[in-house]
Amino acid sequence: MSATKLLVLGIVHLSGGAHGYQVRSELQSWGAESWAKIKPGSIYHALKKAGADGLLTEHAEPGNSGPERVLYRATARGRDEMVELVRDGLRRTHDPDMLNASIAMLPMLTRTDAIAQVNERVARLEAELVVQAEWREHPNRDAPEHVRDQAELWAGQARTELEWAKSLSKRLSEGAYTMADDPGSWRTVPDHLKMRA
Repeated sequence: MSATKLLVLGIVHLSGGAHGYQVRSELQSWGAESWAKIKPGSIYHALKKAGADGLLTEHAEPGNSGPERVLYRATARGRDEMVELVRDGLRRTHDPDMLNASIAMLPMLTRTDAIAQVNERVARLEAELVVQAEWREHPNRDAPEHVRDQAELWAGQARTELEWAKSLSKRLSEGAYTMADDPGSWRTVPDHLKMRA
């Protein structure tokens, strides 16, 4: 649910306000159903829940030829929640859906903040690799032999992710991407130039 919540808040915020079907269409165009496991129904549920929790405001508008539509806009609390979800997804390991959602919303953070969160992920992965190496060196005798192969898989995944995280931190340090504190960011672009809903 956190990945869906983050992406929904991010799309509504970036668009300056959106209807549910616009949020769904945008996320479908990004392929989010595959890399964040988002289902259309969960998008509408996340919008309603975010509205009930005060993260989004809801404004009823007349439909073109049908029932009223609801226009969602991010509140200040919703923007703060979105930024905290990006931070959490970048530093937390073992949640690929949340990591993917956080990468999609990476420019919501300042450069310094993004680097700090990615470096926290690096530290956690390094610590996990130490624990995994100790376990593989001195495995539990009661553990089935094939579980040791599983541990090798986990270690390989952690090493690959560690290499990626270090590379991302380096690219961010070198100025990659337009971050929240950079000229031309989502914070500085005039409303009429933001993504249109």
